Amino acid sequence: MRRLLWLAPAIFAAFLAHAANAQNSTVHADLPALNQEKQTIVFVCLHGSVNSQIAAAYFNRIAEERGLRFVAISRGIDVQRTIPVRILDNLALEGLSPANPPDELTSADANCASAVVAFDPVPSEQKGDAKITYWRDVPIGIDDFQAARDAILPRIEQIISNLPGN
Repeated sequence: MRRLLWLAPAIFAAFLAHAANAQNSTVHADLPALNQEKQTIVFVCLHGSVNSQIAAAYFNRIAEERGLRFVAISRGIDVQRTIPVRILDNLALEGLSPANPPDELTSADANCASAVVAFDPVPSEQKGDAKITYWRDVPIGIDDFQAARDAILPRIEQIISNLPGN
């Protein structure tokens, strides 16, 4: 036991030295974006539980596959606290899961986002100063998941092509 106690300061010193070296090392531009903070894309639908969840889940998969430094979240205007089982099941069949539990859009969410995409009109007190892109003609996913997905995917590609660095 004494030997272990004697080694503890040496191990701790080595850990501190390693941490200091890691902090002082530079990040190269050609390395993956793992060391860079991710920017947020906010998808908004009426309840934060259907179309915004579908869009955020697909966006996140594509962003991860392509190594993008963006992450999508889902928000609602008049939040429904649960995601319908039909949506959860369809996402699971695609190997996806919801981006986050349903949550209400705040002006802070909108103002801090790199982009805000809404399926329904967003009240001014919730959108803050953010510019909103509307996708009003997307079918409602609870009625027809595949039709909603098929309308959302090409639009996600369009968003991605307009992101900085793409």
